[in-house]
Amino acid sequence: MAMPFIACDLDGTIVRNEDFKILESTINDILNYQQNSGSRFFIVTGRSFETTKMYAKELEVKLPVIGCNGAVITDPITGNVIFEDVINTEISVKLIDFSIENQLDLAFYTSSAMIALTFSERANYFKKAYADIDNDMKPKIVFIDSLEDMKEAVMKNIHKPVKFLFSFPQEGNGKIVENTKNLLSNLGLNHPITLMNNRILIDAMNSNINKATGLKKWADLVGVDVELIHTIGDNNNDIEMTKQSKFGCAVDNAVPALKNTAKTILKSIEDNGVGLYLSTLLED
Repeated sequence: MAMPFIACDLDGTIVRNEDFKILESTINDILNYQQNSGSRFFIVTGRSFETTKMYAKELEVKLPVIGCNGAVITDPITGNVIFEDVINTEISVKLIDFSIENQLDLAFYTSSAMIALTFSERANYFKKAYADIDNDMKPKIVFIDSLEDMKEAVMKNIHKPVKFLFSFPQEGNGKIVENTKNLLSNLGLNHPITLMNNRILIDAMNSNINKATGLKKWADLVGVDVELIHTIGDNNNDIEMTKQSKFGCAVDNAVPALKNTAKTILKSIEDNGVGLYLSTLLED
């Protein structure tokens, strides 16, 4: 009997937030599943492919990778972009203007790079976290000196955003976080919120983009029933795909909203929840 396809989130699900590492036991169990399923484990993440490719290689992912919460699908073998959903230039400029007015930490992803300010918290966190890996696996990060320069690059179509990322310190920013959420709602953008490393991270993609729509596109490309894909996640941006799947799972450390949606609760990331689940599937 053919093993099911597994669509797995990264951060907080198999990648530890504190050090961006995957437990050795989880790696071993995923590789075992790859070997015994015909490489049916793949990645669906809010990250860009540039900050995902090192994990795709480590976990021997052969199937297309869904990135930027469904806005981009990339072939992990060739690096070719199979699908992308670019945010309208006018909307992008409004987000940057809002960030200029409020002096915000704003970055965005294209299908092939992360574009960030020189002081960007997330970009510098990535740069430090992956400083010691091979150069060909390091994420491509383009640093820009100012939001004004970022705006000019977008207006000239030098960089085409598929996802914006706002990063706020977790304490003392309630008002500006609410104002940002209101702006994104008024612009009709999907904007899941994640708490990570004492930061409030707000993604912004086109309204028709989330991990569920990305999986639908992926399923059409691969030729499988999207409802039969087993999904595993931990956060708010995993809710839509968990609802969509007949086998939607959440790790035990997931946010309550996702656990309430999931059909199955796995053990936590620290207890190798994903790896144990894959091992159970192989035993059935």
